[in-house]
Amino acid sequence: MSDIIDKLVEGAGQVISEVDKGGQFQTAISGIRQRMADADRKRRISRVKQDLQELRAQEAQAINALSAQVLALYEAGSLKQTELISLCKGVDEIRDRVQAKEDELEQLQPPPPQPAAAPPQAAAVPQPDTGTSCPNCGVAVVAGADFCQSCGSPLKPQPAPMHFCVRCGAELRPAARFCPKCGETVPQSPA
Repeated sequence: MSDIIDKLVEGAGQVISEVDKGGQFQTAISGIRQRMADADRKRRISRVKQDLQELRAQEAQAINALSAQVLALYEAGSLKQTELISLCKGVDEIRDRVQAKEDELEQLQPPPPQPAAAPPQAAAVPQPDTGTSCPNCGVAVVAGADFCQSCGSPLKPQPAPMHFCVRCGAELRPAARFCPKCGETVPQSPA
């Protein structure tokens, strides 16, 4: 491609030199040639730099693969070169230090929450308590039940729901109109 351009530029230069008696065209053409040469050189430099970058990445990958093979031979006990064995022992020392730090970190972190133990299985199926019945549907309910097994109504009075300030999160009394911590107005539910 650059040969074609060079031939075109050369041909154009000959035509212009014949036409140009004062040298003005010749100077302009020389400037254009110089800029084209500079642009071509910059493209070549960029291409070579990109090739170098790709080759260096390939080199790093090859070194990593070589290192992995040497470590594998060392761990298998078949590595004989003392220099390489010394380097592999250095890797072992680093691995031991990493393990020690991981152990230290594990001791510093709180233990993970343990799953709740399964409730003990009752020997017999609870029988309905003949003295207690659901206030909603009247069915006899199991002793100690909190909700009716027939209609799902609560059997024990439920505690009043807790209310919290929307601004600061402080606990509010049921009839509070203002937060005791930040003074925020408590929205009142419609009656």
